[in-house]
This record gives sequence, structure tokens and C-alpha cells, in this order.
Amino acid sequence: MSNVTYDFDQIIIGSGFGGSVSALRLTEKGNRVLILEKGKRRNDKDFAKTNLDRKNYIWMPTVGWKGVTQFSYTNKVTVIHGVGVGGGSQVYANVHFIPEDKVFSSPAWSRIRTDWKEQILPYYGLAQRMLGTAKNTYTNIADETLRKVAEDIGRGDSYTTVSTGVLFPQDDDVQGKAMPDPYFNGDGPERNTCQMCANCEIGCRYNSKNTLMKNYLYFAERNGAEIRPESEVLKIELITPNGDGCDGYKVTIREHKENNKKREYTVTTRGVVVSAGVMGTVPLLLRMRDQYKTLPNISKLLGQQIRTNSETLTTANDMNVKISDGVAISSFISVDDDTNVEINRFGEGSNGTWLYLPYVPMVTGVGIKRIGKFLLNTIAHPIKTVKVLNPNGKAARSILFLVMQKSESFIHFEWRRKWYRLFKKEISAVQNSDDIPLTVSFPAAEDATRRFSEKLNGEAGSALTEILTGAPMTAHIMGGVAIGRNAQEGVVDESGEVFGYKNMRVIDGSIIPGNLGVNPSLTITALAEYAMSKVGVFDEKRASHIKPILFSEPLEGQTSALTGSGNLVATLKPQPQ
Repeated sequence: MSNVTYDFDQIIIGSGFGGSVSALRLTEKGNRVLILEKGKRRNDKDFAKTNLDRKNYIWMPTVGWKGVTQFSYTNKVTVIHGVGVGGGSQVYANVHFIPEDKVFSSPAWSRIRTDWKEQILPYYGLAQRMLGTAKNTYTNIADETLRKVAEDIGRGDSYTTVSTGVLFPQDDDVQGKAMPDPYFNGDGPERNTCQMCANCEIGCRYNSKNTLMKNYLYFAERNGAEIRPESEVLKIELITPNGDGCDGYKVTIREHKENNKKREYTVTTRGVVVSAGVMGTVPLLLRMRDQYKTLPNISKLLGQQIRTNSETLTTANDMNVKISDGVAISSFISVDDDTNVEINRFGEGSNGTWLYLPYVPMVTGVGIKRIGKFLLNTIAHPIKTVKVLNPNGKAARSILFLVMQKSESFIHFEWRRKWYRLFKKEISAVQNSDDIPLTVSFPAAEDATRRFSEKLNGEAGSALTEILTGAPMTAHIMGGVAIGRNAQEGVVDESGEVFGYKNMRVIDGSIIPGNLGVNPSLTITALAEYAMSKVGVFDEKRASHIKPILFSEPLEGQTSALTGSGNLVATLKPQPQ
């Protein structure tokens, strides 16, 4: 056994949903926790006012932009993901759904165990309480139009407003009203009610969005966790070479300072939790296994079957009414048994969405035929094409539709040499001939987009990048670190522990087994809670001094069922979590 004096008991790489849950629960179990985050730490007023403020919205540090949204491009998929303390919670659309039963019984989930839903339902309930899940209370003509579209296609019963992590005004409250902590028996931060500005995905400047800084990370820091922003992990090594991690790990960190100055240093830890999201976790671990050989025994399944939630984005542009007030995503329909569609709005002035991800008049199909149709359509209707492409004023009168499916499709991330780089290997997105391919063709969703546009005298649109490249866009990349019973079946066990290495875990969207067909944030949180429930107390004396979290009496419309059995008020008294 090593005689190392550890700097920390647990180092968590990433501060999104998985990392934040892990940080809180590990501090409660008596661990000294360090959280490393490559992005910046922000106060609410530091967020961009619109997404045209590239410096504060886009993450591209090579040009000095250190915002909250990163666009990662591969030859197979374009991924939109969050960066900074709080991870994706800073810029997600706050939507909290429990997937349908058939998701949990699908082969991707049931190959591990057949009772997934029963096992994790209580943790969905806990996640709902911690994240302040409530039913959206504010709709406008866009939501009513979506409901009419659902009725037109015979699926009116599928329309619903979404459950969302936002502090809505209560009864006669004015928007923006300041109030003491309404969620955690007065122990959480002071809050303000939502102003319905629709800039949830830019970063909430008004203290209304239940980001992880308002709950999990808030209490993790209260318990003694340390957060180091602008800290990039370069390497994870075993303290005892060729060991199994029982003697701990060395983590090499590059700290990014002002004026492009950098500092590299190493810390030691008993354990590591990798929670950097698919686009951070999978490449990091692939480099450790295949490039640096510091973790050579990670399962060969690492990076396999990465899913996009079978997702795309369509748009209804330039409608005859202003629709940019409310929360970002407010309502939902199912356009067929496999395909779900959500309204996705942006605050007035946030026209950058149509600049960074340009749209053209809708073109259906796939491949070279779709490109041909686009070119012919552009020649036939040049003015209409230019009008749809023009981002000016788009946010006030345009809507994105987030399209998601439960059906299987996936790619893989591998460490390999590309044909045009003779002497250099890198992370590559690949698809094998027998894989279920990703798709950019969603006929039922495209039909719904057209119907919506026609009702409000708008123009339906398709993403130009998807037409030209055939690569879909997703804001919900998942998988690549499969859960299994052994290293032949997966990369980690149900507690997130990596097969072959003691006290090393992966807790983030990488461990989701299959497409959900709904927004994954609540599922990531629930799986993280489930995994952490299987981790024992490390230091009982230190744990005994941690103040427990108590829940307040639920607000009107707030989900509170700790059983996870639904959106019913089940607990009216403050309860220890």
C-alpha cells in the first residue's frame, strides 16, 4: 500500500449534472472533494444579454471567446454543449422528463437489467426535488399553434406543457419578484421569479433558472468542496504504475490564467470521477488508454455506441406574430409513436441561433438528392432563400423545433489515424457498415413544422449544415461509456466504477444506455443519484458534521414525489434528503 499523502479524497472532472451530483453526495459521505472545470465561473449578470455576444456566449478560447456554449464538429454529427461551472445547466432549456416505459424495456437498457425503471424511479423523484421541477405555467400563441398541429394529425392528446426547472411566479406574484430560498427550507440561495425573457439557453441573468449553482454545487461548496474553473485535465495516471488504482491517482492540470498565461501542476487523489460530458469524458479516457497508456485496462467498449437522441432541429421562420416571450421550451407533442417535438424559442435579439446554425427553406430527403433539391429550390426561389438565411430579427418571430426519437442509431469515437494524417492519430467519429446509421430525415416532424409555419404565415426551414453534410445536429449527445456486468459487456458498473480500476468512476451522460426520445438532464441526474447511492461513507466523523438538506413545502405546481411515481405533491413537510 502506498504511503502517499493525498491532496484530495475525490477529484471530479467536470461540473455538469453528473459531476455536481457526485460532488454533493461525496462531500456528504465525508470526502474532501475538488471539482475541475475547463470553463469559466459566472455570476448571473455575467451571462450574455443575447447570443450575438460571441465572447460571452461561444466557447472558442483560441480566439478569446470563453462563453458557455461549445459547437463541436465531427464528420458524423454536430454537437452543441455547455461549458463552465454548472456545465450544461447554464444553457439547457430546463426540461425535465421521465422517459416512457418502453425506453427502459428496450434492448439497450434491458441488456443490463430488466427492472431499470423500478430501480431508478426514486432517484428521478429526488432529482426533481433537487432541481425544483415544476410544470410550465406560461404559454403563448406558439404553444396554442403546436396544440392545433397535434390535433390536425390526430395526436391532440399528446400535447402537454413541459416540466421545467424554473422558479415561476406564484399566484399574483410579479415577474422578477425577489424571495428567500423557496426550495431547501431557507438554506439555499435567494431567488427571483422568472421574467419570461426566453433566453434560458443563453444563460439566465435574472436568478430564476434552477442551475446547478443554485442547488447541487451550492450545497457541495457549503460542505467544503473546492471548485477550480478554467482548469483543464491533461492526464490521469496511477500512483502505482500498472496497478488497479487502489493506491490512488495523479491528475495533471493546466490552469488557464489571464493574458493567455498557463500553469501546469499535479494533484493526488484517492479517487477520480470523470464527469466531463460525452465530448470531454470519452476523448479524455481514450487518450489515457490508447495514447498515453496510463489507463491501458479500460474496456475495449470505450467510445462505442455514442447516441444523439436521434435528434435534429427544424424551424418555422418569420411568422406574423411575436412569439419570443416565455421559457425556452414550453410545450411538447408526439408526432408519431417514435418522434417527439418541442417548441424552442429564444429571447428577442438573440438572432445568433440563425447565424451560427443557418437555415434555408425546408428541403426533405437525404444525401445527394437532398442537396440537389436544395440547389434547385435556391435557383427557383432566391429571394425566399435569402430571407430565411438572414438572421436579422429572427428570434422575435421564429421558432426552432427540437425533434427527438427513441429509435436506435449510433456512432463510435475511436483513437485512430485518419487517411489524410499519415503520422498522427486523433479522436475520430466513425460508423461501421452494420451500424444503425444516424438520420437527418424526420418526415413526421417536417410535416408538423410545415403545418405550424402555415398557420402563422411563416416559412418552414431545414438546417443548411445537415443538407450539405448529412450530419445531424444534437444538443443531447449520450453514451460511449456503457454500463455492464463486466468489462466484456461494458466500461463501468452500475455505480459508475470503471472495470479494472478501483475508485475511478464515470458519472455523466456517457453512461446513458440508449436513446431517450426526451431531454436527458433529469435522467443524467437520476442515474448519478443512483450511482452515488451505491458508494459508501468514506469518513464517518467528517460526514457526521455535514448539515442535511431539508426540502421546503412544495410550491404550487412543483413536482415533489420522492417515489418518482409522478407529478403529484407527495411530501408537504420538510424532509431530510
